Amino acid sequence: MHSPKRVVICGKGELAIFACRYFQDHLDYLLSHVVADPFEPVSSEQTLIDYCHQQQIPVVEDGRFENLPGYAEQAFSCDLCLVIFHKRILPRAFIDCCAKILNLHLSYLPHYRGVRPVNWALKNGERRHGVTLHEINEGIDDGPILSQVAFDIFPEFEEVGDTYQRAMGYARQLLSDSLPLIYRITPVPQDHGQMSIYYERDNLRLEERMTFTKAKSLELLAQSAAKPA
Repeated sequence: MHSPKRVVICGKGELAIFACRYFQDHLDYLLSHVVADPFEPVSSEQTLIDYCHQQQIPVVEDGRFENLPGYAEQAFSCDLCLVIFHKRILPRAFIDCCAKILNLHLSYLPHYRGVRPVNWALKNGERRHGVTLHEINEGIDDGPILSQVAFDIFPEFEEVGDTYQRAMGYARQLLSDSLPLIYRITPVPQDHGQMSIYYERDNLRLEERMTFTKAKSLELLAQSAAKPA
């Protein structure tokens, strides 16, 4: 009988909890640790940290993979690491500890790498968006793709929150469909010539698309403009 594959999840929010449940329900995996980002999405009803406490899953609560047991002593390893909304760019030293390391990103890569991909797609008037499961390397969302799904979006009437929630539904389905196949899928390199990317420093340029609703975004912009320089 084969030993179960050791899994680590890095990230936050309801999709990370969804992934935890998947691995808990499959005997060929052992969810050994969770590295939880302490800054949860405002849309989450339950934090990943609270879920881990409830389920007695070992959790690193400060979001620092360096605090995984054995990492400092170069004794840490896992068979699979799944990253979902984890803010940090993972270094080669950590990547090499993982036999397979994947990221779930809310865009149809190579388009909209980086932060707030749903916000930027609506800001730019896109009619299609997507969700991607891809391998992690030292770049930003630029590793080879395992699976993707695309869907229509409607910038003329959708708020960011509307599109985001639909993207989350597609992401859950993509995980459900893809996780049983990850050791059979041959990843496909991205077409880097088609890529677009946004960083935290670009957020103010989102203007009315900066948060989940136009009204809240414009309110925050007004407050920012009213502050003394």
